[in-house]
Amino acid sequence: MVEAFNAKKIEAAGAFVLPSYAAVQVLAKAMEQDKSTDPEKVANAIHKGSFNIVLGDNITFDKKGDINGFQFAVYQWHKDGTKTLAK
Repeated sequence: MVEAFNAKKIEAAGAFVLPSYAAVQVLAKAMEQDKSTDPEKVANAIHKGSFNIVLGDNITFDKKGDINGFQFAVYQWHKDGTKTLAK
């Protein structure tokens, strides 16, 4: 996937590039699984399903629609290339 973005001169490391692509993948796969574009049916398919997407395999969602097991962290990067967890 990253190579495809690079070929089009799109920086795949951007904060929203791969997550946005993954969101479209989930929607497409849910519509395909449920054979519907009805928003309620698609939402139900997302909540019940497991998805292999650019961010990983077997991704599932909770009742609120958040990715199960997702952890967000902010790091401070240093000039020497190392990083530490921001507080």
